[in-house]
Amino acid sequence: MLAEDDFGIVYLIENAQQFWSELDDVLRVPSDGSATLSMLDTALRRFVSLCASYHEQFLQSPMQLEHACNLLLDSELFIFHSERMCELAMEDVKSKTDPHSQLILYSVLLFHGRRQSNFIRSHKHWQPLIPLLMDHVLVEISLDTEDIYLGAPSISSGSGSRSSMVVSHIPIEAKLRSLGVRLLYEVCRVQKLSLHDLSVFDDQFLDNLFELVEQTRFMPDETLNYSVIKLIVALNEQFMVACLSKNQHPEAKEPESQNRVLTVLMSRLGSSKTLGENMIFMLNRASRSAEDLCMQLLVLKLLYILFTNKATSEYFYTNDLCVLVDVFLRELVDLDEESESLRHTYLRVMHPLLTKTQMRDVPYKRPQIVLALESLIQNGNIRDINPTTKRLVERCLGGEWCVQLRRTSHEKEVLKRQGDFRYSSPSHDIIASTTQDTISSRASMSPDVEHDSASKALSSKPKAMKHCRSVESIHSPTSPRLPSPRSAKTTYIRSSMDSTTSLAGCNHYYT
Repeated sequence: MLAEDDFGIVYLIENAQQFWSELDDVLRVPSDGSATLSMLDTALRRFVSLCASYHEQFLQSPMQLEHACNLLLDSELFIFHSERMCELAMEDVKSKTDPHSQLILYSVLLFHGRRQSNFIRSHKHWQPLIPLLMDHVLVEISLDTEDIYLGAPSISSGSGSRSSMVVSHIPIEAKLRSLGVRLLYEVCRVQKLSLHDLSVFDDQFLDNLFELVEQTRFMPDETLNYSVIKLIVALNEQFMVACLSKNQHPEAKEPESQNRVLTVLMSRLGSSKTLGENMIFMLNRASRSAEDLCMQLLVLKLLYILFTNKATSEYFYTNDLCVLVDVFLRELVDLDEESESLRHTYLRVMHPLLTKTQMRDVPYKRPQIVLALESLIQNGNIRDINPTTKRLVERCLGGEWCVQLRRTSHEKEVLKRQGDFRYSSPSHDIIASTTQDTISSRASMSPDVEHDSASKALSSKPKAMKHCRSVESIHSPTSPRLPSPRSAKTTYIRSSMDSTTSLAGCNHYYT
């Protein structure tokens, strides 16, 4: 297959072995130090041009594309001249209009940023690229032609993941959209943007993100769907932090009105159910990788805002909330000590989950919740209990649902003990039946036998009287009774650290 690059060089590549061999030759620079800056720049651009020409034939799968980018990042071009190469790549991606070259350049920047987080943190480098990436995300693509695999491995991908498969033809616009979503997520995840910086993410763009989640809900591969959700929760975090910083001014608006992610979601609550369902699904499938731990924190922060806001507190279906309770129970117990901050976030969100949503009226697994919470602060005499963990657990246990549960459990225990006490004494029917049998048997006795029995009865101890005393003691007002149970309110006092319903409360929770 013939291909000509930007330098007029014609390539004749017939198989994958020739392609990878040619890439190695392009990245080879003189090792004697005679390479000039112009030679280095040319080597990078030839690499991009060669990959752009043949990526649809030999770089179809994400693993193949990542391998090609790693060849570049591991070469002397990036080992010794990474800063210059990044500057050149960013200049080219802003000036080039060829989508195939843009795909390779953006991929190189993404994988380099994952290796060097400081590169993604550079506000100067990425601010000019954000509008360009947004344009790729906003491109409308027919769902009929895009119902195929689109990019990175999914959250729980194993060795048999579709990320390792060679896939059929994917429109270049679809590839750029998926890549644009991932790059925007990386930028929003690590940078700290001001409200002025966030103004580029207008309501129309956010609405398109929510709509994209709905449009891709039935796609066989969920990668794009999850990537868009991760971008939404990352933007929510950016608006939260930016609003809290500006809220320090006396004339500042309410944080809820400044968080455009929340505002747009509130305007389309009835048409954005997939977002809530898949956020819970992502939490349920999350692994212990650093990327998934970060994703869990971001999702939990959006859940906290939704639960504590009156307009969105019942956004989720009740069945989905029950699944969420199951996830919380598992994570609270399974998280190790290194993930204590994530456990604290789960505890902070659990309180409004159980007190502000439909779960306040649904007694789902409440005894198990109490046991899981109490296990986090038990055995303080033989292990150190984190004071924040203790405070957050006591806040959850101080909820009305828990107070009522403990009061009901205590009353049932008292009634059970009273029932056991009554069961040990004979009833009226038993005593009456016994008396009737005795009278009948006496009537049938002969006078001599009756006289004999009377004599023995007078000479023996009155043992039969114990039964009568038991009956009398049950009905006697002066008989001893079990002590009345103490009120649960006097034993478990509700914590004063209730979670706040405003975003300002998140400043304390998530710092």
